[in-house]
Amino acid sequence: MIERPENKAGARNIQRLVAFLGILFILASQFLIFSIPDLTFALFPPYTGLAVFGVIILVLSQFIPPTPFFQKLSNWFIFQDKAFWVMAGFLFSALAAGAMASFMLFTRVNYIPVVTIWGLGVGAYVYAFLEVPFEPKVFFEWIRKNRVEIFMVAVVVLFAAVVRFYQLGALPRVLDGDEGSVGLSARQTVQGPLANPFALWENFGALYLQAINLSLKLFGVNAFGLRLLPAIGGVLAIPSLYLLARWISGRRIALIAVFILAFSHSHIHFSRIASVAYIQGTWLIPLELYFLISGLEKRQSWRTALSGIILAIHFSVYLSSQVVLGVIFVFLLIAFLFYRNWFKSRIPQALVFLGGFLVTILPTVVYGLKNPGQFMYRLDRGGTFQTGYLTNVMEATGQNAAQVLTERVVHAFLSLTYYPAQDFYGSTAPMMSMITSVLFLVGLGLALWRIRRPEYLLLNGYFWGATISIGVFAIPPSADSYRMLMALPAAVIMASLGLDQILELLELDVKTARVAYTISVSTILASLLAFNLWTYYGEFAGKCLFTGDLPGRFASYLGREAIGVENEMQVYLLSDETYYYGNHPSAFFLSNSRSINNSPDSIDQIDIVSGETIIAPPSRITELEEWVHAHPGGELHYQYDCETTILLSYRLP
Repeated sequence: MIERPENKAGARNIQRLVAFLGILFILASQFLIFSIPDLTFALFPPYTGLAVFGVIILVLSQFIPPTPFFQKLSNWFIFQDKAFWVMAGFLFSALAAGAMASFMLFTRVNYIPVVTIWGLGVGAYVYAFLEVPFEPKVFFEWIRKNRVEIFMVAVVVLFAAVVRFYQLGALPRVLDGDEGSVGLSARQTVQGPLANPFALWENFGALYLQAINLSLKLFGVNAFGLRLLPAIGGVLAIPSLYLLARWISGRRIALIAVFILAFSHSHIHFSRIASVAYIQGTWLIPLELYFLISGLEKRQSWRTALSGIILAIHFSVYLSSQVVLGVIFVFLLIAFLFYRNWFKSRIPQALVFLGGFLVTILPTVVYGLKNPGQFMYRLDRGGTFQTGYLTNVMEATGQNAAQVLTERVVHAFLSLTYYPAQDFYGSTAPMMSMITSVLFLVGLGLALWRIRRPEYLLLNGYFWGATISIGVFAIPPSADSYRMLMALPAAVIMASLGLDQILELLELDVKTARVAYTISVSTILASLLAFNLWTYYGEFAGKCLFTGDLPGRFASYLGREAIGVENEMQVYLLSDETYYYGNHPSAFFLSNSRSINNSPDSIDQIDIVSGETIIAPPSRITELEEWVHAHPGGELHYQYDCETTILLSYRLP
């Protein structure tokens, strides 16, 4: 256990608690003073009395005498070390939630003090359950013993980073509309409602959007800056998956799993776009589940506390957190009902998980209660029940609700192995290759067979919970291909199990035929590497398949072209009903929302002067070319979208 101060003075525990309450009153007064609008001069600002009261309590705490009464009182549970730090965590978090509500009311934009107190609350809660102090010697000894394993995982992580960061700002060549919207919203986090890190925008967490905005400030308002966070999330998925897979099935299975995920063409693609944030779930979910199952099995409360904390933070990233919360709740309920002998001695760790989640989620809950529409945005817009989809399909097909929902779950399942990944992608291949699909189906059966073991119960819950949630609650069916990204890490673990099991059935297992096993695994993984890289970089990335409609693709070229023109100079777009500035968010984002004048009439009617620029979309390129012949001397610039001439700009001399 971590060494903590003993009650040597007899009343130190009571003094600590009373002093902490004084500090809490002082903090509350300062938050209240800071949150209200500027007022006229006053000798004492509002809530000064609360601060004075806190100071008095803080001072008086040091005068509590170590009498027998206080010595006996200090031994009560509420004054003990663990209880104090748990209470401190909840009180800090509650204070942060209240301060956030006040900041929202008076539109404060600097939430750093709120996040600081919130972080202190989270840290206090974890500290309450830490069992082993950090010792550098022990840490470095652990690295020495596991250096080969660490090196192998690091190599996979390195190559995963290479395929995700290679020409990140240039491939895909254009932004789709949702990427543009995400970028515009991220830039709005410096003021207004999204300055609150616990706010939501279309179920994107403001904390995540603020991180994207920081990237844009560091690397510029461009595709690379926008896509950096998804790429980082895609890389983090590798070590995160390794931890979970290693705990469930051991090192060998974990290494195979991370290799498959590292070079999965669908995982690579969604690591390179910012349209949806499901990619962040591919590292957050395995990490949450790893700390949960390892904490339960090792009976280490600090691990389950971290699981609950990470899950709550996940709510400030994307809506996949809502699915994971349901998965974990069902897992714990099943464990309580059917794995009672295993679970009953681990109930304290389960309660610590719940406490960690509650401590961390408090500010988000307060925001959700005040803005329920934002919390339920995706379900209201794309929910099976909320949109009337289920009723409409039942009326159109004559099927009952159970049949419709079963077909939806089957469709979500087959989006991994059969249906092409079209939405937000444009690939003709499904999310998993044919070989990976075969391995996955074998591993799925094996995981179901082993469900009597708690770790495999969790693995099945991970996969089927995500699949059923998507199938039952979300539409349209075409979106299953990217929503099932949530379940991809679980499917990859199952595929690794399947490969290992097939080789064992062929008597090529690692124990009796290590060389044959190694060669077989290496050959299959090399085949998957070649297939996935060709699928993404050969068949997709360079062929202008992302955002297939030409007007949508034109918007990105327009934004990039306009940002290169000095702000003092006017830009004119030869617009029509299809191509015009204002119909696509990516043009606004990439042009930094600069002014572009739509000109649907003849080019001769534009009152243009020296140094200004005219841009023509595909439908009016010929018109601009003819006008340029009559007005030579300027700078002519063609933009090509693969084989298509998509834009022509002309800057007058």
